Amino acid sequence: AEPLFRSRDDEAEYLKSVNEKLYENEYLGIATGTGGQVFENLEIREITDEEINNFDYIYEGIDFGWYPDPFAWTKMSYNASNRTIYLFDELVVNKTSNEDAWNKLKEEKGVTDSDAIIADSAEPKSIGDFRSYGANVRATEKGPGTVEYSMKWLSSRAKIVIDPTRCPVATKEFSNYEYEKDKDDNYISAYVDKDNHTIDSVRYALNSVWKKRGQ
Repeated sequence: AEPLFRSRDDEAEYLKSVNEKLYENEYLGIATGTGGQVFENLEIREITDEEINNFDYIYEGIDFGWYPDPFAWTKMSYNASNRTIYLFDELVVNKTSNEDAWNKLKEEKGVTDSDAIIADSAEPKSIGDFRSYGANVRATEKGPGTVEYSMKWLSSRAKIVIDPTRCPVATKEFSNYEYEKDKDDNYISAYVDKDNHTIDSVRYALNSVWKKRGQ
């Protein structure tokens, strides 16, 4: 797959256009935040049933895991006009087989065979398992720089609204997620691959959106 940007300058210009604060921090080295928090665009509040019933597009994502990394499924909507993600459901479980996880999604979360779900492409066997159960699951598209780009895309949205009652794990992960630190304990522009399972599932779910430049 081709990289999302032809050069670092292209990437910088895009980031500047959508989030100047993030651009100043990453490319100019200006301290613009309170520390190393990646997501400074969070709005933690109740998302009402009325809001959910009026969402135009629904996205679902899965980050596979067993233990200590969990299986994480998330459900959300994205409003492109106001650049806002609404995260309103999750299932996060440990030591749960693929079949049991699928049954939980159907029985506890109302997921159906027709619901489109995007999952981690690093787990083709698990995707195959879910398809054999009747799930409409496909792998996320990956390529050079996609992790970094999709993380910047998430952090440059106007808002990521998370319902803390419906999504307690996502609330915790997004709120506590920080940039990586170097040996001198200084934050650097890199993303820690830890305690980010709902975050990854959101990245996968919205793969078709963020891979289109300018969205």
